[in-house]
Amino acid sequence: MPLRIRKTALLVTVALMGTPCYAHEEYEDAEEAVMVASLTTVNQEAAAAGDAAAQFQLARCYFTGSGIAQSTARGMEWLRKAADQGYAEAQCQLAECYLLGNGVSKNADEACRWWVKAAAQNHEEAMYRLGMAHLSGEGVSKSDTLGLAWLKRAAAAGNANAQYSLGFCRLQGVNGVQNFAEAAVLFEKAASCGHAEATFWLAFCKLHGIGIERKPQEAIPLLEQAADGLSGSATVQLGRCYEVGLAVEADADKAFDWYWTGARMGSTEACYRLGLMLLEGRGCSPNKEKAIKWFKEAASNDHARAQQKLQEITQNS
Repeated sequence: MPLRIRKTALLVTVALMGTPCYAHEEYEDAEEAVMVASLTTVNQEAAAAGDAAAQFQLARCYFTGSGIAQSTARGMEWLRKAADQGYAEAQCQLAECYLLGNGVSKNADEACRWWVKAAAQNHEEAMYRLGMAHLSGEGVSKSDTLGLAWLKRAAAAGNANAQYSLGFCRLQGVNGVQNFAEAAVLFEKAASCGHAEATFWLAFCKLHGIGIERKPQEAIPLLEQAADGLSGSATVQLGRCYEVGLAVEADADKAFDWYWTGARMGSTEACYRLGLMLLEGRGCSPNKEKAIKWFKEAASNDHARAQQKLQEITQNS
């Protein structure tokens, strides 16, 4: 029977795909500011002469206010010029602008049109984004076959997000292809690049022997590394390990601490488990009021067991 794992992690990847955030630059001293302004002048001259790379860099200067007055409109003007010349990095960035509505109206179809152009030049981020778009059907036709094909190309090019997402697809059996061993290999590649969620899933595979030799003792440091990278899933798994004594000595205090950390990160499962600890007084003093607070937090995100627990508490009051 195929292993069934919730698709939360894949959705997290979509939400955290590296969206651009432009902010006004600040410099530590006058010398640095002068240097940046000089480089901006050089970019302006080259951009005016039609150099696509310079046009792209000038667009970034306008977006961030680096050595020049910040202007999103001017930034978009130069970004589009570079993209129109076929500069892949500019095409990918323009796609992001359309996806998020930065400087233009949101338009997923237009975003995908520019990702297609950049992906045709083997731009790894564009290939990854196009793959995810086909899997979700946003801006392009929904096609698991095309989505996986683009993810595979991006993963082969070394894109950590693509390696992680393709690994998760192999774990889930998307498009009828389930391969635990390949998933573990892909998670390990992405984890080596510091990808927190891939590190969590690599640890999960080692913890339970999924597609890889079962090595619970090696999983714990990986889980801690993933948790340091703000993986809520890792904090929950660490909490569970300390709660039941899986690969570590059982320790209710540490379990409580990891659930607390995960809940503060926004993990719905951590909120639920923290509520249980508070309700039962494990790793802490019993506190029904605080337990209800965390159950409500989890229930507001459609956590069925948290909703059930709240009903039980209400009925027994």
